[in-house]
Amino acid sequence: MSSPRNRKGIVGSVVAVLSSLRLTVLLLSLCMILIFVATLLQVEMGIHEVQLKFFRSWIAWFDIVPGEKRFPIPFPGGMLLGALLLLNLLAAHIRRFKLSWGKAGMLLVHTGIVLMLLGELFTAVLSVESQIRLDEGETSNYSLSPREIELALIGPGENGIETVNAIPFGRLREGASFGFDGFELRVTHFFRNSHIEDERLAGADYDPMRANRGMGVSLAVKGKPRETAMDLRDLTSVFVEIISPDGKSQGRWLLSNALAGVQEFEVNGKTWKMAIRQQRFYHPFSIRLLDFTHERYLGTQIPKNFSSRIRLLNPETGEDRETLIYMNHPLRYGGLTFYQAGFDNNDSTSILQVVRNPAWTMPYVSCAMVGIGLVWIFSQHLIKAFARRRTFAA
Repeated sequence: MSSPRNRKGIVGSVVAVLSSLRLTVLLLSLCMILIFVATLLQVEMGIHEVQLKFFRSWIAWFDIVPGEKRFPIPFPGGMLLGALLLLNLLAAHIRRFKLSWGKAGMLLVHTGIVLMLLGELFTAVLSVESQIRLDEGETSNYSLSPREIELALIGPGENGIETVNAIPFGRLREGASFGFDGFELRVTHFFRNSHIEDERLAGADYDPMRANRGMGVSLAVKGKPRETAMDLRDLTSVFVEIISPDGKSQGRWLLSNALAGVQEFEVNGKTWKMAIRQQRFYHPFSIRLLDFTHERYLGTQIPKNFSSRIRLLNPETGEDRETLIYMNHPLRYGGLTFYQAGFDNNDSTSILQVVRNPAWTMPYVSCAMVGIGLVWIFSQHLIKAFARRRTFAA
Protein backbone atom coordinates (compact mmCIF):
# COMPACT_ATOMS: atom_id res chain seq x y z
CA MET A 1 0.00 0.00 0.00
CA SER A 2 1.19 3.52 -0.79
CA SER A 3 1.96 5.82 2.13
CA PRO A 4 0.14 9.15 2.67
CA ARG A 5 3.32 10.94 1.59
CA ASN A 6 3.37 9.04 -1.72
CA ARG A 7 -0.32 9.71 -2.32
CA LYS A 8 0.27 13.39 -1.61
CA GLY A 9 3.15 13.38 -4.06
CA ILE A 10 1.01 11.76 -6.75
CA VAL A 11 -1.80 14.29 -6.24
CA GLY A 12 0.73 17.12 -6.37
CA SER A 13 2.18 15.79 -9.62
CA VAL A 14 -1.28 15.53 -11.19
CA VAL A 15 -2.13 19.09 -10.10
CA ALA A 16 1.22 20.31 -11.44
CA VAL A 17 0.54 18.72 -14.84
CA LEU A 18 -3.04 20.00 -15.00
CA SER A 19 -2.01 23.53 -14.00
CA SER A 20 0.87 23.68 -16.48
CA LEU A 21 1.02 26.67 -18.78
CA ARG A 22 2.32 24.33 -21.49
CA LEU A 23 -0.90 22.35 -21.21
CA THR A 24 -2.86 25.59 -21.63
CA VAL A 25 -0.94 26.45 -24.81
CA LEU A 26 -1.36 22.89 -26.12
CA LEU A 27 -5.12 22.87 -25.51
CA LEU A 28 -5.59 26.29 -27.11
CA SER A 29 -3.57 25.11 -30.13
CA LEU A 30 -5.75 22.01 -30.44
CA CYS A 31 -8.83 24.24 -30.23
CA MET A 32 -7.51 26.34 -33.11
CA ILE A 33 -6.89 23.21 -35.22
CA LEU A 34 -10.38 21.89 -34.42
CA ILE A 35 -12.01 25.20 -35.37
CA PHE A 36 -9.98 25.47 -38.58
CA VAL A 37 -10.77 21.93 -39.78
CA ALA A 38 -14.44 22.16 -38.76
CA THR A 39 -14.77 25.46 -40.64
CA LEU A 40 -13.47 23.81 -43.81
CA LEU A 41 -15.80 20.83 -43.39
CA GLN A 42 -18.78 23.11 -42.77
CA VAL A 43 -19.20 23.57 -46.53
CA GLU A 44 -19.59 19.81 -47.03
CA MET A 45 -21.41 18.82 -43.83
CA GLY A 46 -23.35 21.92 -42.81
CA ILE A 47 -23.27 23.89 -39.55
CA HIS A 48 -25.60 21.55 -37.66
CA GLU A 49 -23.59 18.38 -38.34
CA VAL A 50 -20.28 20.13 -37.66
CA GLN A 51 -21.53 21.29 -34.27
CA LEU A 52 -22.66 17.80 -33.30
CA LYS A 53 -19.65 15.86 -34.61
CA PHE A 54 -16.82 18.22 -33.66
CA PHE A 55 -17.81 20.80 -31.06
CA ARG A 56 -20.42 18.87 -29.06
CA SER A 57 -18.63 15.54 -28.99
CA TRP A 58 -15.82 14.12 -26.88
CA ILE A 59 -13.94 12.66 -29.84
CA ALA A 60 -13.95 14.18 -33.36
CA TRP A 61 -13.02 11.99 -36.30
CA PHE A 62 -11.06 13.62 -39.13
CA ASP A 63 -10.83 11.91 -42.52
CA ILE A 64 -7.23 12.55 -43.59
CA VAL A 65 -7.78 10.82 -46.95
CA PRO A 66 -10.85 12.49 -48.52
CA GLY A 67 -12.80 10.53 -51.09
CA GLU A 68 -14.38 7.12 -51.19
CA LYS A 69 -11.58 5.45 -49.19
CA ARG A 70 -12.14 6.74 -45.68
CA PHE A 71 -9.28 6.79 -43.17
CA PRO A 72 -10.59 8.59 -40.07
CA ILE A 73 -8.31 9.44 -37.17
CA PRO A 74 -9.45 10.48 -33.66
CA PHE A 75 -8.99 14.05 -32.47
CA PRO A 76 -10.08 15.70 -29.20
CA GLY A 77 -13.60 17.06 -29.61
CA GLY A 78 -14.94 20.32 -28.27
CA MET A 79 -16.40 18.71 -25.12
CA LEU A 80 -13.08 17.08 -24.22
CA LEU A 81 -11.02 20.21 -24.90
CA GLY A 82 -13.47 22.35 -22.93
CA ALA A 83 -13.37 19.93 -19.97
CA LEU A 84 -9.54 19.89 -19.98
CA LEU A 85 -9.37 23.69 -20.19
CA LEU A 86 -11.75 23.87 -17.24
CA LEU A 87 -9.56 21.49 -15.21
CA ASN A 88 -6.45 23.40 -16.26
CA LEU A 89 -7.92 26.68 -15.04
CA LEU A 90 -9.14 25.23 -11.73
CA ALA A 91 -5.81 23.49 -11.08
CA ALA A 92 -3.93 26.74 -11.76
CA HIS A 93 -6.08 28.50 -9.16
CA ILE A 94 -5.55 25.77 -6.59
CA ARG A 95 -1.78 25.79 -7.09
CA ARG A 96 -0.90 29.43 -7.69
CA PHE A 97 -3.62 31.84 -6.59
CA LYS A 98 -4.31 32.98 -3.05
CA LEU A 99 -7.39 34.88 -1.93
CA SER A 100 -6.60 38.58 -1.54
CA TRP A 101 -8.05 41.93 -2.58
CA GLY A 102 -5.19 42.35 -5.02
CA LYS A 103 -6.15 39.13 -6.80
CA ALA A 104 -9.92 39.70 -6.66
CA GLY A 105 -10.06 40.97 -10.25
CA MET A 106 -8.18 37.97 -11.62
CA LEU A 107 -10.39 35.66 -9.56
CA LEU A 108 -13.52 37.26 -11.03
CA VAL A 109 -12.17 36.96 -14.59
CA HIS A 110 -11.26 33.31 -14.18
CA THR A 111 -14.54 32.48 -12.41
CA GLY A 112 -16.41 34.11 -15.29
CA ILE A 113 -14.47 31.99 -17.79
CA VAL A 114 -15.28 28.86 -15.76
CA LEU A 115 -18.99 29.76 -15.79
CA MET A 116 -18.78 30.37 -19.54
CA LEU A 117 -17.31 26.90 -20.13
CA LEU A 118 -19.89 25.30 -17.83
CA GLY A 119 -22.66 27.25 -19.55
CA GLU A 120 -21.66 25.85 -22.94
CA LEU A 121 -21.54 22.34 -21.44
CA PHE A 122 -25.01 22.68 -19.92
CA THR A 123 -26.35 24.21 -23.14
CA ALA A 124 -24.98 21.33 -25.22
CA VAL A 125 -26.50 18.74 -22.89
CA LEU A 126 -29.79 20.35 -21.82
CA SER A 127 -30.95 22.76 -24.53
CA VAL A 128 -33.64 21.81 -27.04
CA GLU A 129 -34.58 23.85 -30.10
CA SER A 130 -37.79 23.56 -32.11
CA GLN A 131 -40.10 25.69 -34.25
CA ILE A 132 -43.75 26.65 -34.48
CA ARG A 133 -45.20 27.50 -37.88
CA LEU A 134 -48.50 29.35 -37.65
CA ASP A 135 -50.82 30.78 -40.25
CA GLU A 136 -52.86 33.80 -39.20
CA GLY A 137 -55.76 32.56 -37.07
CA GLU A 138 -54.14 29.16 -36.44
CA THR A 139 -53.61 27.73 -32.94
CA SER A 140 -51.00 25.17 -31.89
CA ASN A 141 -49.92 23.53 -28.63
CA TYR A 142 -46.76 21.87 -29.95
CA SER A 143 -43.51 22.76 -31.68
CA LEU A 144 -41.53 20.78 -34.25
CA SER A 145 -37.89 19.84 -34.39
CA PRO A 146 -36.40 21.40 -37.55
CA ARG A 147 -34.23 18.32 -38.27
CA GLU A 148 -35.12 15.31 -36.11
CA ILE A 149 -38.00 13.07 -37.20
CA GLU A 150 -40.17 10.42 -35.56
CA LEU A 151 -42.47 7.63 -36.70
CA ALA A 152 -45.89 8.34 -35.22
CA LEU A 153 -48.38 5.49 -34.81
CA ILE A 154 -51.83 6.75 -33.84
CA GLY A 155 -54.34 4.24 -32.47
CA PRO A 156 -57.88 4.33 -31.09
CA GLY A 157 -58.17 5.05 -27.39
CA GLU A 158 -60.86 5.29 -24.76
CA ASN A 159 -63.67 7.84 -24.98
CA GLY A 160 -62.78 8.63 -28.58
CA ILE A 161 -59.35 10.02 -27.62
CA GLU A 162 -56.55 8.81 -29.88
CA THR A 163 -53.29 7.48 -28.44
CA VAL A 164 -50.03 8.53 -30.10
CA ASN A 165 -46.98 6.25 -30.03
CA ALA A 166 -43.85 8.10 -31.21
CA ILE A 167 -40.80 6.07 -32.25
CA PRO A 168 -37.74 8.38 -32.17
CA PHE A 169 -35.32 8.61 -35.08
CA GLY A 170 -32.53 6.88 -33.16
CA ARG A 171 -34.50 3.60 -33.12
CA LEU A 172 -35.35 3.59 -36.81
CA ARG A 173 -33.05 1.26 -38.74
CA GLU A 174 -33.41 -1.61 -41.18
CA GLY A 175 -34.66 -4.75 -39.45
CA ALA A 176 -36.00 -2.94 -36.37
CA SER A 177 -39.39 -4.15 -35.16
CA PHE A 178 -41.88 -2.71 -32.67
CA GLY A 179 -44.72 -4.60 -31.01
CA PHE A 180 -48.19 -3.12 -30.59
CA ASP A 181 -51.63 -4.38 -29.64
CA GLY A 182 -52.37 -7.17 -32.14
CA PHE A 183 -49.56 -6.54 -34.64
CA GLU A 184 -45.87 -5.83 -35.16
CA LEU A 185 -44.41 -2.97 -37.18
CA ARG A 186 -41.18 -3.89 -38.96
CA VAL A 187 -38.78 -1.52 -40.76
CA THR A 188 -37.59 -3.17 -43.99
CA HIS A 189 -35.75 -0.26 -45.63
CA PHE A 190 -34.51 3.02 -44.16
CA PHE A 191 -33.28 6.14 -46.03
CA ARG A 192 -31.85 8.97 -43.86
CA ASN A 193 -32.28 11.35 -46.79
CA SER A 194 -34.08 10.46 -49.98
CA HIS A 195 -35.71 11.52 -53.21
CA ILE A 196 -39.16 10.20 -54.15
CA GLU A 197 -40.27 9.91 -57.77
CA ASP A 198 -43.09 8.38 -59.78
CA GLU A 199 -41.97 4.82 -60.54
CA ARG A 200 -42.65 5.39 -64.26
CA LEU A 201 -39.94 8.08 -64.25
CA ALA A 202 -37.54 6.34 -61.89
CA GLY A 203 -34.17 5.26 -63.24
CA ALA A 204 -31.97 2.29 -62.42
CA ASP A 205 -30.43 4.10 -59.43
CA TYR A 206 -33.72 3.92 -57.52
CA ASP A 207 -34.29 1.20 -54.93
CA PRO A 208 -36.25 -1.75 -56.35
CA MET A 209 -38.50 -2.06 -53.28
CA ARG A 210 -42.09 -0.78 -53.73
CA ALA A 211 -45.04 -0.29 -51.42
CA ASN A 212 -48.21 -2.29 -52.02
CA ARG A 213 -50.40 -0.32 -49.62
CA GLY A 214 -51.09 3.36 -48.99
CA MET A 215 -50.19 6.50 -50.92
CA GLY A 216 -46.72 5.25 -51.88
CA VAL A 217 -47.87 2.42 -54.17
CA SER A 218 -46.75 4.11 -57.38
CA LEU A 219 -43.62 5.78 -55.97
CA ALA A 220 -39.92 4.87 -56.06
CA VAL A 221 -37.22 5.96 -53.61
CA LYS A 222 -33.47 6.48 -53.81
CA GLY A 223 -31.01 7.55 -51.14
CA LYS A 224 -29.34 10.97 -51.15
CA PRO A 225 -26.45 12.57 -49.24
CA ARG A 226 -27.35 14.54 -46.14
CA GLU A 227 -28.49 18.13 -46.65
CA THR A 228 -25.95 20.71 -45.50
CA ALA A 229 -27.76 24.02 -46.14
CA MET A 230 -29.36 25.63 -43.08
CA ASP A 231 -32.67 26.24 -44.88
CA LEU A 232 -32.98 22.62 -46.11
CA ARG A 233 -33.74 19.42 -44.24
CA ASP A 234 -33.41 15.71 -44.90
CA LEU A 235 -36.43 13.92 -46.36
CA THR A 236 -36.41 10.63 -44.48
CA SER A 237 -38.21 7.64 -46.01
CA VAL A 238 -38.87 4.15 -44.65
CA PHE A 239 -40.62 1.06 -45.93
CA VAL A 240 -42.55 -0.65 -43.12
CA GLU A 241 -44.54 -3.88 -42.94
CA ILE A 242 -47.42 -4.69 -40.62
CA ILE A 243 -47.00 -8.25 -39.32
CA SER A 244 -49.96 -10.13 -37.80
CA PRO A 245 -49.51 -12.46 -34.76
CA ASP A 246 -49.32 -15.49 -37.10
CA GLY A 247 -46.25 -13.96 -38.80
CA LYS A 248 -47.96 -12.98 -42.07
CA SER A 249 -47.39 -9.61 -43.66
CA GLN A 250 -50.47 -7.41 -44.00
CA GLY A 251 -48.76 -5.18 -46.54
CA ARG A 252 -45.88 -2.79 -47.10
CA TRP A 253 -46.19 1.00 -46.76
CA LEU A 254 -43.89 3.85 -47.76
CA LEU A 255 -43.66 6.49 -45.04
CA SER A 256 -41.82 9.79 -45.49
CA ASN A 257 -41.89 13.34 -44.20
CA ALA A 258 -42.03 14.28 -47.88
CA LEU A 259 -45.56 12.83 -48.00
CA ALA A 260 -48.25 14.97 -46.40
CA GLY A 261 -50.90 13.45 -44.15
CA VAL A 262 -51.25 10.09 -42.45
CA GLN A 263 -51.77 6.59 -43.86
CA GLU A 264 -54.30 4.16 -42.42
CA PHE A 265 -54.48 0.42 -41.90
CA GLU A 266 -56.88 -1.84 -40.03
CA VAL A 267 -56.11 -4.53 -37.45
CA ASN A 268 -58.77 -6.52 -35.57
CA GLY A 269 -61.44 -4.09 -36.64
CA LYS A 270 -59.49 -1.09 -35.32
CA THR A 271 -58.19 1.67 -37.58
CA TRP A 272 -54.63 2.85 -37.02
CA LYS A 273 -52.79 5.78 -38.58
CA MET A 274 -49.07 6.21 -39.16
CA ALA A 275 -46.72 8.80 -40.60
CA ILE A 276 -43.12 10.00 -40.62
CA ARG A 277 -43.14 13.55 -39.29
CA GLN A 278 -40.87 16.08 -37.60
CA GLN A 279 -40.42 15.32 -33.93
CA ARG A 280 -43.06 17.05 -31.82
CA PHE A 281 -42.74 18.73 -28.42
CA TYR A 282 -46.12 19.23 -26.76
CA HIS A 283 -46.71 22.14 -24.34
CA PRO A 284 -49.38 22.66 -21.65
CA PHE A 285 -50.45 25.89 -23.35
CA SER A 286 -51.47 27.02 -26.83
CA ILE A 287 -50.40 29.89 -29.05
CA ARG A 288 -52.70 31.53 -31.61
CA LEU A 289 -51.33 33.83 -34.29
CA LEU A 290 -53.54 36.90 -34.48
CA ASP A 291 -51.53 38.97 -36.93
CA PHE A 292 -48.16 38.87 -38.67
CA THR A 293 -46.47 42.07 -39.84
CA HIS A 294 -43.50 42.30 -42.20
CA GLU A 295 -41.96 45.75 -42.67
CA ARG A 296 -39.40 46.51 -45.40
CA TYR A 297 -37.08 49.42 -45.96
CA LEU A 298 -38.73 52.03 -48.19
CA GLY A 299 -38.31 51.25 -51.87
CA THR A 300 -36.59 47.88 -51.30
CA GLN A 301 -37.42 44.26 -50.48
CA ILE A 302 -34.93 44.23 -47.60
CA PRO A 303 -36.64 43.15 -44.33
CA LYS A 304 -36.69 45.90 -41.73
CA ASN A 305 -38.74 44.23 -39.04
CA PHE A 306 -41.21 41.38 -38.72
CA SER A 307 -43.40 40.64 -35.74
CA SER A 308 -46.15 38.31 -34.56
CA ARG A 309 -49.04 39.34 -32.38
CA ILE A 310 -50.10 36.18 -30.57
CA ARG A 311 -52.64 35.09 -27.97
CA LEU A 312 -51.33 32.87 -25.18
CA LEU A 313 -53.89 30.38 -23.83
CA ASN A 314 -53.13 28.27 -20.76
CA PRO A 315 -56.12 26.24 -19.48
CA GLU A 316 -54.22 25.12 -16.37
CA THR A 317 -53.70 28.66 -15.08
CA GLY A 318 -56.64 30.31 -16.85
CA GLU A 319 -54.23 32.68 -18.59
CA ASP A 320 -55.50 34.35 -21.76
CA ARG A 321 -53.47 37.33 -22.95
CA GLU A 322 -52.01 38.94 -26.04
CA THR A 323 -48.36 39.76 -26.58
CA LEU A 324 -46.06 40.86 -29.40
CA ILE A 325 -42.97 38.92 -30.48
CA TYR A 326 -40.56 40.72 -32.79
CA MET A 327 -36.88 40.86 -33.71
CA ASN A 328 -34.62 41.03 -30.62
CA HIS A 329 -37.71 40.98 -28.38
CA PRO A 330 -38.52 37.34 -27.54
CA LEU A 331 -41.24 35.98 -25.29
CA ARG A 332 -40.10 34.00 -22.24
CA TYR A 333 -42.80 31.72 -20.85
CA GLY A 334 -42.96 28.35 -19.14
CA GLY A 335 -39.20 27.82 -19.26
CA LEU A 336 -39.19 28.45 -23.03
CA THR A 337 -38.02 31.37 -25.14
CA PHE A 338 -39.93 32.23 -28.32
CA TYR A 339 -38.00 34.16 -30.98
CA GLN A 340 -39.32 35.64 -34.22
CA ALA A 341 -37.26 33.51 -36.61
CA GLY A 342 -38.84 33.97 -40.05
CA PHE A 343 -41.90 33.99 -42.26
CA ASP A 344 -43.37 32.17 -45.26
CA ASN A 345 -46.29 32.04 -47.72
CA ASN A 346 -46.27 35.71 -48.73
CA ASP A 347 -46.11 36.94 -45.14
CA SER A 348 -49.13 34.91 -44.02
CA THR A 349 -47.13 32.35 -42.03
CA SER A 350 -44.98 33.16 -39.02
CA ILE A 351 -42.08 30.95 -37.90
CA LEU A 352 -41.23 31.10 -34.21
CA GLN A 353 -38.03 29.56 -32.84
CA VAL A 354 -38.66 27.82 -29.51
CA VAL A 355 -35.67 27.28 -27.22
CA ARG A 356 -35.57 25.44 -23.92
CA ASN A 357 -32.24 26.23 -22.27
CA PRO A 358 -32.08 26.09 -18.45
CA ALA A 359 -28.58 27.60 -18.58
CA TRP A 360 -29.50 30.67 -20.66
CA THR A 361 -28.50 33.13 -17.90
CA MET A 362 -24.97 31.73 -17.44
CA PRO A 363 -23.37 33.55 -20.43
CA TYR A 364 -24.76 36.88 -19.17
CA VAL A 365 -23.48 36.27 -15.64
CA SER A 366 -20.07 35.08 -16.87
CA CYS A 367 -19.61 38.09 -19.20
CA ALA A 368 -20.61 40.44 -16.38
CA MET A 369 -18.07 38.82 -14.04
CA VAL A 370 -15.30 39.01 -16.65
CA GLY A 371 -16.12 42.67 -17.29
CA ILE A 372 -16.16 43.57 -13.59
CA GLY A 373 -12.92 41.64 -13.08
CA LEU A 374 -11.17 43.49 -15.91
CA VAL A 375 -12.36 46.84 -14.56
CA TRP A 376 -11.09 45.84 -11.11
CA ILE A 377 -7.66 44.86 -12.48
CA PHE A 378 -7.41 48.07 -14.51
CA SER A 379 -8.45 50.22 -11.55
CA GLN A 380 -5.86 48.57 -9.27
CA HIS A 381 -3.09 49.24 -11.78
CA LEU A 382 -4.37 52.80 -12.22
CA ILE A 383 -4.36 53.42 -8.45
CA LYS A 384 -0.81 52.06 -8.19
CA ALA A 385 0.32 54.26 -11.09
CA PHE A 386 -1.12 57.39 -9.40
CA ALA A 387 0.51 56.38 -6.13
CA ARG A 388 3.92 56.01 -7.78
CA ARG A 389 3.45 59.36 -9.51
CA ARG A 390 2.72 61.09 -6.20
CA THR A 391 5.77 59.43 -4.65
CA PHE A 392 8.02 60.64 -7.45
CA ALA A 393 6.51 64.14 -7.27
CA ALA A 394 7.19 64.31 -3.56
